Amino acid sequence: MKHGDSLSTTKKRRQKTKKSRGPIYSVVDLETTGTSVNHGDRIIQVGCVLVQDGEIINHFETKINPRVAVPRHITQLTGIKNNDVRNAPLFEDIAGTLYSLLSGTIFVAHNVNFDFPFLNAELEHAGYPSLSIKAIDTVTLSQILMPTVKSYRLRDLTSSLSIEHDHPHSAVSDAEATAHLLVDLMKQLRELPTLTLEKLVELKLNLPQQTTMVLEQELERRVANPLPLDDSLYVSHGIVLHKVRPATSLGEVTNVRYPSTKRAKIKLYGDSLEFRPTQSKMMNSIYNNYTHDEPKSMIVEAGTGTGKTLGYLLPLAYAAYPDKKIVISTATNLLQQQIAQRTMKQLNHLLPFELNGVVIKGNSHYLDLAKFVHSLSIVEDSDYIQLIKAKILVWLLKTTSGDLDELNLNAQRSPYFAEIRHQGVKTLREDNEFYNDDFLIRRQKQLHTANVIITNHAYLVAHAQELGDGTRRPYLVVDEAQHLSESILRRSRQTLDFQSIRTAIHVLENLVSDNQERNLANIFEEHALGTYNVELLRDDLRSLSEATDAFQQALYRQFMLNVQGNNSNELIEQPLDNQQLFSLLTPSNKPIMQLEQALASVQFHFMALRHLFEQQADRWLFSDRYLMSQFQSQWMVLADADNKLHQFIETLEERGEAAAFWLTVQQSAEHSSMRLSGGLLAVNHFLTENVYPYFAQPLFVGATLFTSSRSNYLYEQLDLEKDRTLQKRFASPFNYAERAELLVAKDAPIPNQTNNEEYTRYLAQTIYQLCKNNQCQTMILFNSLVTIEQVYSQLKETDLFDQRDILAQGITGRREKLLKQFASGTSSILLGASSFWEGIDLPKSSLELLIITRLPFDSPNEIMTRAHNNLLKREGKNPFYHAALPKATMRLQQGIGRLLRTPNDFGVGVILDSRISTRRYGSSMLKNLPKDLPIKELPTTELVESAKKFLKKYRTNNEK
Repeated sequence: MKHGDSLSTTKKRRQKTKKSRGPIYSVVDLETTGTSVNHGDRIIQVGCVLVQDGEIINHFETKINPRVAVPRHITQLTGIKNNDVRNAPLFEDIAGTLYSLLSGTIFVAHNVNFDFPFLNAELEHAGYPSLSIKAIDTVTLSQILMPTVKSYRLRDLTSSLSIEHDHPHSAVSDAEATAHLLVDLMKQLRELPTLTLEKLVELKLNLPQQTTMVLEQELERRVANPLPLDDSLYVSHGIVLHKVRPATSLGEVTNVRYPSTKRAKIKLYGDSLEFRPTQSKMMNSIYNNYTHDEPKSMIVEAGTGTGKTLGYLLPLAYAAYPDKKIVISTATNLLQQQIAQRTMKQLNHLLPFELNGVVIKGNSHYLDLAKFVHSLSIVEDSDYIQLIKAKILVWLLKTTSGDLDELNLNAQRSPYFAEIRHQGVKTLREDNEFYNDDFLIRRQKQLHTANVIITNHAYLVAHAQELGDGTRRPYLVVDEAQHLSESILRRSRQTLDFQSIRTAIHVLENLVSDNQERNLANIFEEHALGTYNVELLRDDLRSLSEATDAFQQALYRQFMLNVQGNNSNELIEQPLDNQQLFSLLTPSNKPIMQLEQALASVQFHFMALRHLFEQQADRWLFSDRYLMSQFQSQWMVLADADNKLHQFIETLEERGEAAAFWLTVQQSAEHSSMRLSGGLLAVNHFLTENVYPYFAQPLFVGATLFTSSRSNYLYEQLDLEKDRTLQKRFASPFNYAERAELLVAKDAPIPNQTNNEEYTRYLAQTIYQLCKNNQCQTMILFNSLVTIEQVYSQLKETDLFDQRDILAQGITGRREKLLKQFASGTSSILLGASSFWEGIDLPKSSLELLIITRLPFDSPNEIMTRAHNNLLKREGKNPFYHAALPKATMRLQQGIGRLLRTPNDFGVGVILDSRISTRRYGSSMLKNLPKDLPIKELPTTELVESAKKFLKKYRTNNEK
C-alpha cells in the first residue's frame, strides 16, 4: 500500500482481526541515511508487512524525504538516490498513519534493536509517543531455530529457505522477506519437541526486546496442545536427540561391472550427471591401475572443472567392491563435509551397491554430551554463551555426528567450548549416563560398518594405524596431496605458551580456593579424604606455578639474557641451539624435574578426587559436576603442555638435525610473554615409516601438484620414488583461451628493491585504477598483512570507499566472515593474504578480477624458512630452486585457479610484480599455468585499459 491508503488499510486490518484470534505481527524494515538518529540520521524508506495466522494480510510502503542528503554509500547499498526522495512525503506526514497501523500489533524486525528504537525516535521527533507494543527479533530467533546455517544475514537466510527476495536493502522487499522468514520460524518453533522447548525457556535467555516471549508463549500453548515426539527423535536423560540411521546394505550384488566406455557411463549417469570426457579418462586410468596385478602408487593432477572427487571415488568404489575399504584424506574439514554430503549422495544414487561413509576428525571437534548437559544447569554471565547453549539444544534434534563444525560458530574459541568439547573415548566411563548416546561411541560403531572413511591429513598422519589395516590394506586417497607434508610438519611444530599455562593454573587455583563462593572444598567438605586431597591440590598448584616460573627463567637465562631488542614493546624471535635446548630439557635437569613432579602430583590428587566423586555419582548437584568438569578441562590444558614438552624432547633426540626451535618474547610496560616453539623442517621419510605401510599403494590427487616436468619437489614431499610412481595429468576442460586473460605489469617496481613508501603507493594507485574502471567482484592477493594494512589505508583516502564494499583481512574481519560477505556481494573488493590463495570457490560472477600484488615466495627472514634453507645447504642443495621456487609456483597456480570455477565463468588475472617478466625463473612459473591462458606483458597504464576492455566485452556478451 502506498501513502494515502492508510484508512482503507486500517479498516482491512480490523476486519481481518475479527476473523482470527491470532495476533497481528507488523514486520518492519527501515532504510536510513545512517545508524544514529542522535547524530542526525533519518529514515528514507519504510516497508511494513502485516502477518496473521501465518499469512500476509497487508502491505505498507513509502519513501520519505529525510531533509538531508542521502550519502553515496547508502545509495550504493539501497539504490535510493536524492532524486527518489526529493518529492516524497516527510516523516511527519506519514507518522500518524504508521502509528495507527502499528498500534496493537507485535513489532518484528531483522535486528529489532536497530529498527524499533530508530522508528520510535522518529515518531517522538514528529510529536507522537513511542510505541509501547511488544517487539521480537528474527535474527536471534533464526540463530536458535536454524543453528547450522552459515550466515544470519537476511539475504542468506531467505536463500537457504528458498524465500523469494529480489531486492535486498529495499525496505518493502526486506520486510516481505522477513515476514516469510517469520512464518517459517514460527512453523519450526511449533515443531520443536516440548522437552527441548522447556530447556530453552529454563535457560532464561536475554534476547532483544521481548523475543523470549515467543518461546514462553509456545510452551504455554503446549499445555492445551501436546505434541507427540517425532519418530526420528528419542529422549535420553531429559535431552531430546536424533536417532542414528542404521547402515543400509543392498546385500551382495552380482555382476558388478565397471562402466569403462562412454556409453556405459552415460547409461549409469542417466539424467543425474553430465558425461565429462576428461573425467572419464581420469576414472579409467585409476580403475586400470588399482585392478592391475601389480598396482603402483599413483599421482593424478586434475585441473579445475575435471570433477576430481567423483573422478577418483567412482572407479575406486568398483575396484574396492565388495569388501575393501576406502580411506579418503582431505586438506580441510570443509572438503570432508562436501565429500560426505554431496559426492557420497551422488554415488549412492548411481551405483548398483551401497556405500556407507563416516567422517572422522580429531576428538575436540565433537560435543561431549554429558558435559554439555551438565553446563545447562549453570546460568552464564555471558548472554551469548546462553544463546550458544540454546543453539546446541536445537542442533541436537538434527545432528547424528555431534561434530561442532556443523554449527559454524566463531565462538568456538570461547573457554566454554573447552569445557564441552570431547577429550576422547578414553575419558568416558561406562557408567556415564550418556555413554550409549555419546557421539564418539557412535562413531566407533559406524567405523565398523563404513566402507568409505573420510578424514583429514592431520588425523591421517596421527592415526594411520587406526584407519588402515596392515593385512587387508584399504585404498588410501590423499586429496589435495600438496598439503600432506605440511600436515606432518604442522603436527610436529608446537608452541608452549607460558601465558596459557599460567592462566590454567590460575583457574585451577580458584577452583580449590577458600576465597571463592563455590569451590571443590565445598563439594568434599563432608568427606575427610576429599578435603585432604583438595588441600594437597592447593600445595601442588603452588609448586606447579613456581616450577613454571623457574623453567621460564631458565630458558630466559640460557638464550635471551644477552639479546637486545630495539624498543620495549618489540616482538623478539630468537633461534635456539638444539644441543643446548636438549641439555636444558633433559629430565634430570632441576627445572624440568620440578615441573614434571608438580604436574604428576596435580594429576594424582585430582584423580583421587575424581575417583571419590564417581563412587558417589548419585549425590552430586549439576553445579558440582560442572566444577569437576571445569577442573578437568583446565587440567587438560596443562596435560597438553606437558605432551608438547615431551614431543620437543623426542624430536630433539630422534630428528634434531632436521628440526628448529625458537623463543618468542614480548616485553612491555604492562606485561611480558614468552613462547617456546619448534618442530621438524622436513618430513624425513615419516610417511613411508608411519603412514603408507597400513594401506594399499596410495592415490594422490590435486588440481595443482607438479611445478615442472623435471622437479622432484612433489616426490620428496610425499616420500615417493619417481620411477615407481604412475603419474597422470589432466588439464582443466575450461576454455581459458576465450574466457580468461592474464596481464603482467612489466614496469611494476620490484619488491625489496624499491622504497617501501613508493612500492605501497604504486600498489594502491594501480589497484585504485583497476577497481575504479571495473565495477566487478575483485580479489586482491597479498603476501603480507602489513602490506594489506598499508594499501587499505591509502585506498581509504580515495572515493573508492564511497562506491564499493572494501573488505580487508585483519582489518574488517577474519577469513570466514570476509568470504561470506564477499561471496554475496556484487562489486566488492577483498584484500587477502596467504589463506586466500587456495581453497576458495567463487563461481560465476562471484569473482571476475583477480589481482596478485606480489609473487608468492615465502619470506626468507622467517625463522623456519631460514632454518630449512640452512638444512638444504648442508645437504648440498640450492634452497631457492629446491624449495622456494617450487612452492611459489604451486601457490601461483592455486591463486590463478580461483579465476574460472565453472565453464561459463570469465575473468582477468593481473600480476603487479615485474619479476615474472624479468627473471629467468618467471618463465618457468608461467609455463605451469593453464597452457591456453593468454598472457600479456604490458606497461601498467595499458594493463588497466586492457583489463577494462576484456571485462566490458564479456559483460556485454552476458547481458545479451
